[in-house]
Amino acid sequence: MSDRFPYRMEFDMSTIKHLGLQMYSTLPPVLAELVANAWDANATRVDITIPETLIEETKSEIMIKDNGVGMSDRDIREKYIIIGRDRREKEESNKTSPPFRRKVMGRKGIGKFSAFGIAKEIEIESAHECNVNRFVMNYDQILRQSDRRYIDFPALPATGNVSDGTTIKLRSITKYKSRRISKQLLRRGLARRFAVIGAKFNFEVVVNDEPITLEERDLQRLLDKDQEGGLYIWEYENEEIEPNSGWLVSGWIGALNRTTSNIDGIDRGISIMARGKLVQEPFLFHAVVGQQYALSYIIGELVAEFVDDAEDTIGTSRNTLVWDTDANSRLMEWGKEQINKIAREWAEKRSEDNRRVLETNELYIDFRKKAKQTGNNRAFELADQLVRQSITKNLTSKEEEIMPIIQMSLDFIEFDSFVQIADDLVKADIDDVSTIFKLFREWQIVESKEMSRVAEGRITTIQKLQDLIQTNALEVPTLHNFLKEFPWVIDPRWTLVDDEVKYSDILRRQFPESDDLPESDRRIDFLCVRESTNLVVVEIKRPGLRASQKELEQIEEYVSFMRYQAEKSTDPDLRIRGVVGYLLCGDLVDTWNVNQKKQNLENSQIYVRRYVDLLGMVTRMHREFMERYDKLTARNANDK
Repeated sequence: MSDRFPYRMEFDMSTIKHLGLQMYSTLPPVLAELVANAWDANATRVDITIPETLIEETKSEIMIKDNGVGMSDRDIREKYIIIGRDRREKEESNKTSPPFRRKVMGRKGIGKFSAFGIAKEIEIESAHECNVNRFVMNYDQILRQSDRRYIDFPALPATGNVSDGTTIKLRSITKYKSRRISKQLLRRGLARRFAVIGAKFNFEVVVNDEPITLEERDLQRLLDKDQEGGLYIWEYENEEIEPNSGWLVSGWIGALNRTTSNIDGIDRGISIMARGKLVQEPFLFHAVVGQQYALSYIIGELVAEFVDDAEDTIGTSRNTLVWDTDANSRLMEWGKEQINKIAREWAEKRSEDNRRVLETNELYIDFRKKAKQTGNNRAFELADQLVRQSITKNLTSKEEEIMPIIQMSLDFIEFDSFVQIADDLVKADIDDVSTIFKLFREWQIVESKEMSRVAEGRITTIQKLQDLIQTNALEVPTLHNFLKEFPWVIDPRWTLVDDEVKYSDILRRQFPESDDLPESDRRIDFLCVRESTNLVVVEIKRPGLRASQKELEQIEEYVSFMRYQAEKSTDPDLRIRGVVGYLLCGDLVDTWNVNQKKQNLENSQIYVRRYVDLLGMVTRMHREFMERYDKLTARNANDK
C-alpha cells in the first residue's frame, strides 16, 4: 500500500446514481465519455480492450488505455475527483487544449462516473512526468459511505504496466451477464460519436487491436443514388440559421438506399456534432411531414459548434441538447423546415427515378406490347395508367417489387372485370372505405380467375409427382430437381423459395454416406430452403423406402447439427432464427418405437412426410380452391 494520503472525494449519492446508473446503460456512450477524456488529454491513440467471450461479472474486464499527458497526484486531487468542476472555465486557453490546440470536449467533470452505468468498479492508473498514480473507485463502497458524503480512495502502488497516459479498467460488469459484447455495434457506436477519428486529427481509436476506420464513419456510402449516379444528399456549408446570429450549421442530410441490406444497427435520423463529438443522438427534429414514410430513410450529420460554445446547452448525459435556449430553439425550427423540404424533394426525386426505371423495365416493355395487341385501347390506357401510378407513387418499393404489379396487369388485361377495376382504382378516393371494400370484393374474382389458371398447371404437376412415385424415381437427381422447382408439394406455403445450396453442401460434407450402403436405402439428396427466417432441411428418400428408427434418428441428427451451425455462425449470410426438418419417404415401419419417435420429432419441428400424403394433400387443396372459385363467381353474379 502506498504511504501517500488517500484521494478524498466529496459527493452526494443521488448525483452518483444519476450520473452513472440512471444515465448510462449501454457501452458505446460510456466509452465515448472516456475517449473524450483521452482527447482532452492530448492522446493520439486510445486502445479499448473488450472480452471476446461471455461476460462473467467476477472475472471479465474492459480496459481503456490512452497515451495522453496523464494526471499528476495533484491533478487527481484538485481536478479529477472534483464533481461538477467546469474544466473549460479553469483550463481552456482560447477554448483549446495544448499542444495540439484541440477544442476541449469535456465540460462538467462527470464523464468518469458514466462507467458506473455498466460496472461497479473503476480502476484509474495514470502516468505523468515519470510519476504513476493509481486508485480504485468502487460503487458499493461509495454507497456505504453515502451518509457521511465523502469517501477516501487509497493511493495504490503502481502496477508497473503503465508508463504513459491513463489506463482505466472496468470490473464487476453488470450489464452483460452471460452475454457477449458485440464488437461490431461498439465500433459503429463509437465511430458515429466522434468526427475527429483518423490521421487528419492525429487521433486513433482502436478496439481489440483493430483501429476504427474512416469508412466506418462514412455513412454516405449507404445513401441512395439517382439514375445518373448522384447521391440522395442535401449539404450545408456554414449556413446561418438566423440572420446576423452567428449560429452556423454545416454537414449533410441524406436518404438511405432502399435496396441496401447492410444498414441494420444504423440509427435513422440526424446526429449533431460539436467540438468533434456527438452532442445529440440521431433524431428527426420532431418533424411531422406529409411523406411520413420518408423519415425511415433519412440519416445525416450536422455540425453546430454554437450549441457547445460560451453557453452550455448540452444535457447532463452529453448526448442530448437542451432545447429551451434561443439558439437551440431556432435550430429545432430550422431542422423541422429542412426535414419537411427534404421529404418533399425526396418524394419527387424518388417518383421520377421510379418512372425512369419503369421505362427501361423489360417486363413493362413486354406488357405495353401485349396490351396494345389486345386491340382494346381503353384497357391498355387504364392498365398502363394503373401500373405507372402504382410504381411512381410507391416510393419505398425496390425495383424487383415492380415485377408482380406489371405481371398482374399483363395476366389480367384480357379480363373485362380487370378493366373496370383498373378504372375504379385510378379514380378512387383512398379515403372512400366503401369503394375500397367493393374493389376488394371485385379483386377476389379476378384473383380467383388467375388462380384457376395456376391451379390447372399445378394439377399437371401433381400428375407428374404421381408418376415419379409409381416409378420409384430411379434417377438420382429427378426428385431433387422436381421438389426444388415445385416446393409447394411439401408445404403449400412454399410458392417461391431459395434453394440454399451452401447448407446442403455443409450437410453432405458432415454426413457422407457409406459406399457399401444398398442403393435402395440411400438418400437421394438434401434440399435446404429458406422459409421466412427459418431454414428447412429436407432429406429426400426414394418413394419405395420404409423409414425405420435409424432414418428418424438421422434426420434428427441433421437438424440438430444445422441448429448448432446456425447458433455459432458469425457469417451474416448463415444467420437464421430456426431450423425445421422434413423426411420424405415412401412409408414408416409400423412399430411402437417408430411411431413414438415420429411423435417426439414433431414436437421438435421435425416431420415425416409420405409421398402418398403429399399427393393427397395437394390434390385436396386444389379441389377445394376450385370449389371456392365457383362459389365466388356465383355470388358475384347474384350481387349484380
